[in-house]
Amino acid sequence: MKRIEIIIPDRKLKDANEVIRDANTGGMSYYRIEGRGGIKAEYASGTHYIPEFIPRIKVEVVVKDEQAEELVNNLLDTLGDELGGKIFIVDVHSAIDLNTRKRGEAVI
Repeated sequence: MKRIEIIIPDRKLKDANEVIRDANTGGMSYYRIEGRGGIKAEYASGTHYIPEFIPRIKVEVVVKDEQAEELVNNLLDTLGDELGGKIFIVDVHSAIDLNTRKRGEAVI
């Protein structure tokens, strides 16, 4: 199993949700976060400053190994633009459903 973590601008949440839903992956979670990427100097009224934290959305979805690459490619096609973001793919070694006590891929 793979956990796909997607960090995107707020306005891209609807698009990410549609891609994930269309992939029949099961559920997803999202969180409102703040963060910053690489530090870049900007100038406003002649003043040098470094932007602090920017509001973002973090989406997490766990999928079967064979679903991961296609889902990531669809996310890249849909979400990629000048505002940026990141996708992280993490191996999930085990999962347990608290209600049914099922384990592994049966959870997703």
